[in-house]
Amino acid sequence: MHKILLIGSTPPPIGGVTIHIDRFLNLYNENSKFNISVFDIKKKAIFQNNNKRDSIFSLFFLSRIIHIHVSNDYAKLLFSLIGKLLFKKVIYTHHNSIVRNKFIFKLMYKLCNKVILVNDKEIEKSLININKTEVIPAFLPSYRFDKLPNNLEKEIKNYNQIISTNCYLYALINGKHVYGFDLIIEAFYKLSEERKIQNTLLILVDPSNTTKEFVNGLLKQKAFQTNKVLLVTENLDFVSLIKKSDITIRATRTDGDSLSIRESLHYNVPIICSDVTARPEGVVVFKNDDSDDLSDKILNILNNKKNFKYKHIDYGKQILDVYDELIGV
Repeated sequence: MHKILLIGSTPPPIGGVTIHIDRFLNLYNENSKFNISVFDIKKKAIFQNNNKRDSIFSLFFLSRIIHIHVSNDYAKLLFSLIGKLLFKKVIYTHHNSIVRNKFIFKLMYKLCNKVILVNDKEIEKSLININKTEVIPAFLPSYRFDKLPNNLEKEIKNYNQIISTNCYLYALINGKHVYGFDLIIEAFYKLSEERKIQNTLLILVDPSNTTKEFVNGLLKQKAFQTNKVLLVTENLDFVSLIKKSDITIRATRTDGDSLSIRESLHYNVPIICSDVTARPEGVVVFKNDDSDDLSDKILNILNNKKNFKYKHIDYGKQILDVYDELIGV
């Protein structure tokens, strides 16, 4: 078996890149060709799905491929150089839809055998070396599911329809909430006022508990008829909530290749997203910052329920195919 060394971070904290690495390690390490390890640069720890615990030095020397998932410019350059000096095949995954430092980005192409882009729609074509590029979205399905909190499960059972969304913290862009909770609440309020939806629960998930004051301000003096807005501030498995939802919403005012979008599509749950960036096939988009358009899209989906089927693609297998190509298996 060929050793593969991934360099990046694993949960906690929970984020798109850490989840991607954790899922890739746990979903694809049981294969006949590759033995995958992760060097967590933040925890200074090695993660492997076997009983053996190699040292970081032995992993660097014995691994055929060094696969870098690091955003820090100096760190990714350092590990790329180490890989080249040790005559390893080097892969860099760019986990962003934009390029902040064009010089470093071009340099990574020179140092690496392959560059994987999770989304190439927003990147200048002149920066991309087609011969060294693979476009593979970061999404990998979850390999474990946690039960929702009992109080939330009971609340969900009281309603006929569930709409869910989430954020990781209270953050602003141009003075507006990045995750668009204000847009979602306004659209939900409009549908409630016009009595176009009944007995529907809108769940806003914020495990950081940083949006409470903001959300309370938005809900002030608003009546939602038979519907309800619920802010959940505890950690939960959002995938488990997606699976219980009729619609998920991502009203972000800026975005990349969102994990929650891919998860909704994977579990055939309709998802509505702002049009701030290129979205995957199957997503229903609304005009950014337009709560009226969002409310129209919500109502259309709820009134035209049908089996929502999305073509499932094994992106992890595509990464393994890149390994195959570089090693010549």
